[in-house]
Amino acid sequence: MNDPEKEISLIVRQLCATDSPDVQKATLEKYMTSDVGFRHPVCEVKPGPNSRDALLGIFQWYRVLSPQVDIEVESVVFDPSKEVLYLEIIQWFKLGLLPLKPAPARLLTRLQLRKQAGLYYIAEQQDFYHTDEFAALLLPISRPFVRICLLAATFASNILVRGANLLGFWTTSIPISEPTPSEAGLYDKDD
Repeated sequence: MNDPEKEISLIVRQLCATDSPDVQKATLEKYMTSDVGFRHPVCEVKPGPNSRDALLGIFQWYRVLSPQVDIEVESVVFDPSKEVLYLEIIQWFKLGLLPLKPAPARLLTRLQLRKQAGLYYIAEQQDFYHTDEFAALLLPISRPFVRICLLAATFASNILVRGANLLGFWTTSIPISEPTPSEAGLYDKDD
């Protein structure tokens, strides 16, 4: 890539949503290093000699599982000093056999780039999902149930910390019942 910030959206589309396996393969081989690493909630490719071939298999299986994928890169941030791209992505992925409409799933992708001969190549990809977003990706109707579990865990945390506080663990010097200004913070000035 000459200009990763401008080019990456098309590359993502060609890797994840193209109708042609040949375009997908050519894109992966053109923009990823031969020793690329990949981390995802359900699979991983360790960086090493010819690891790009293993990653190609994952991208191909992704399309077999979901013959029709739509993907949109919402925002891109490039840090040239660290050679890192951050992408905010929404994808619509549906397991081919399920008679359900695909639900949008948001993820953040971190791409570690490597500059060779004046061009940037993807040396590592890491995909990050919230729990409910990942559940929606696999089975859209599971999202409300996962959100209920997340809310239950929040409720349980708050109940359990009160018990821990009563036993002297992780207590603050300000009583919980004493209100604190919600706008107080680092940037407050004494003017």
